[in-house]
Amino acid sequence: MTGNETERRGLNVDAALLAYLLPVLGPAYILVLRKDDAFSRYHALQSLSIVAALILAPAVWILFSWLVSLLPFGGVVAAYVFALVVAVYLAVVVAWVVGIVNALRARRSPVPFFGRILRV
Repeated sequence: MTGNETERRGLNVDAALLAYLLPVLGPAYILVLRKDDAFSRYHALQSLSIVAALILAPAVWILFSWLVSLLPFGGVVAAYVFALVVAVYLAVVVAWVVGIVNALRARRSPVPFFGRILRV
């Protein structure tokens, strides 16, 4: 048995990876059907925090833009604030890659930026 196999013994790395590759269906599968697998459940919750950021960033921007559009220079302000949405999406890509690497290496560390939102 190789070193990687001994590190992964007892941890379902495939299910944890599935949580990141299928962002909504993977975590749903793990949280419903694999309730006893703590490692996969951890990564499912990490994946859900990334999905939450993907949904909330543009939603908050739309609400903010609508409120600011009532001001004389609101459109310009909203356009500049959109840069924050782009920054969040770049952070999501970084967090997603780190989550995949953590799952493949059988690590239980939070993804950057969003990992501490849903703690296990």
